[in-house]
Amino acid sequence: MRCIWTIALLYLLAGCSSPPYPRGSLDELYPTGERPQLHTVHVLGRTIRVADLPGKGSRPLVLIHGSPGGWTAWARYLDAPALASYGPRMAVDRPGFGGSAEGGVMPDLRHQAELLAATLPDGPPAILVGHSLGGPLVAWMAIDHPDKVCGAVLVAGSVAPELEAPRWYNQVADTWLASLVVPTIMMRSNQEMMPLQAELVRLDLAWSKLRRPLVAIQGGRDSLVDPLTADYLERRAPPEWTRVVRAANADHFQLWTQPEAVIREILSLPCK
Repeated sequence: MRCIWTIALLYLLAGCSSPPYPRGSLDELYPTGERPQLHTVHVLGRTIRVADLPGKGSRPLVLIHGSPGGWTAWARYLDAPALASYGPRMAVDRPGFGGSAEGGVMPDLRHQAELLAATLPDGPPAILVGHSLGGPLVAWMAIDHPDKVCGAVLVAGSVAPELEAPRWYNQVADTWLASLVVPTIMMRSNQEMMPLQAELVRLDLAWSKLRRPLVAIQGGRDSLVDPLTADYLERRAPPEWTRVVRAANADHFQLWTQPEAVIREILSLPCK
C-alpha cells in the first residue's frame, strides 16, 4: 500500500516536471548552429545561472520557467527564428533549481522577482515571458520595475489566489515521511506550492499598480492552472494594460505544444 501511495504522490506532484520540452546537454539541444552561452550572475546574495543567445536587436527577451523546471524549458524559444529580432534572448534557472539550486527555493515571490530583475541587462527595457509559476514573477517584475520592463506575457500563469490553494497531495508531500521518498526537485517545487496562495494575495493587492502592457494566455483545457484564472485577471488586472487570451483547446503545456501561438503574443507587445 505504501508503494502505491508513493507512486500516486510522485505522479501528482510531477505537475510541470514531465512536460514535453527539450532536455539534454548543449550539444544535444543545439547539435548545429548557434547555441546559448551558460554563465552565472551573483545578485542579492544568490548565484543565478543564465543561458543567453545574442539576437539581431538590442531589446532583451527574458524567459522565466515554472515549478519545477530550468532554462532548457525555453530551448526552442532561444533559437526560434521568429524571435531573432530580440537580443539578448535569456532564460534563467530560478532560485532552487538547476544551476541556481544553491540556497534553495525562494517562496517569497516578490523577493524572487526582485532578484530576477537584478539579472536584467542594462539597455532597453526587457520583454518578459513567464510560464506557470513564472507568471506571477514576471507580473511582479513589471509592477515593481517598470523602468526595466517594456511588457510581459503570462502563459498559464498561476496568479489567482482563490484557485491556487494547496491540493491534498501538496499537503501529503509537506511531511517528513514524504521527504524520504520524493525526489529533491519535487520537494523543492512543493515548498513553493504550499505558501503560493498567500503569496498571490499579496500580488492581488498590487495589480492596480501595473503600468506595463501584459498579455495573459490561458488554456481552456489546463488541469494545473484553472481556466477560470482568465476571468480573475479580467476582474483584477487594469484593463487598459491587460489583454487576456483564451486558448480554448490548449492545456498547461501549450508553451511547447503550441509555440507559434505563444510567439505571436510575444511579438504583439508594443515593444519594438
